Amino acid sequence: MLFGEKTTRRSALTVLLSSLGIGAITHESTFAAKKKPGETRVIFLVGDYWHNGVTQEKNWRHVLGPSGFRLMFAQGSRFVTPEALEQTDLFIVARYAKANSLGFSGDEIVEKRMEELPFLTDEREQAIIDNVNRGMGLLAMHCTIWNGESPKFLDLLGVDEPHMHTKVQPALLHKLNQDHPITRGIEACNIVEDEIFSADLTPGRSTTLFNLKGDEQPIDTTGGWCHDYGNGRVVVLLPGHNPHPFHKKSFKEIMWRSAYWAMKKDIPAYAFEDGRPPEKSIY
Repeated sequence: MLFGEKTTRRSALTVLLSSLGIGAITHESTFAAKKKPGETRVIFLVGDYWHNGVTQEKNWRHVLGPSGFRLMFAQGSRFVTPEALEQTDLFIVARYAKANSLGFSGDEIVEKRMEELPFLTDEREQAIIDNVNRGMGLLAMHCTIWNGESPKFLDLLGVDEPHMHTKVQPALLHKLNQDHPITRGIEACNIVEDEIFSADLTPGRSTTLFNLKGDEQPIDTTGGWCHDYGNGRVVVLLPGHNPHPFHKKSFKEIMWRSAYWAMKKDIPAYAFEDGRPPEKSIY
């Protein structure tokens, strides 16, 4: 490729990765490939330095595995492109503003990694908003509200101002909204230890799903909410700093229902009596 030749973002990425011996363009092409008839595509961008991506992926696979959806986990923010989002039915994200995740590597043994890019570039922010407007569901988890330098994205989440989390402390998921299909009939539960984020929500915009309460650093705040946005839907669930919430049946059922609700699908009964992952729990 010669200097001065007009390049697309994808072709530039191809050249860069190829120069590093990384065949990552296949992954980007897979994300952006046209869906098969009847396919429901869920793309995830989860995990960073502070938030265990292994825990999040394994538990999302456990929860949504029986759905028959195609579950696709991006190995870096660079793969969540506008082209990929155009083929996405549900985008599930747990990522805050800074780039504190591992850069992608296609190598069998990793000696050097590409630098990971920030989550919300201007292009990605607009692509998420545009695709929710056209009908994509968005499920934002935990630290995703900590994107204060991206006001359009916060507006999409229904957040006027996010507030830093409490210390890790015993947390209670309670005051579940019995009038909403995501939380109707679900019982309050102790989610053991977690950080509790909070936010000032845009007045009149969202429906509260449940509260989170902690006593050691006193707080009782909205812990989950949802709303329609254009032709799409947005759900925000704040638990998930530690593995503990993902091992609770009540929260797993909320995850299950949130995914279906965000895509405007009928919500099947939650199939699992045991809320833990299939392998032995750590406690």
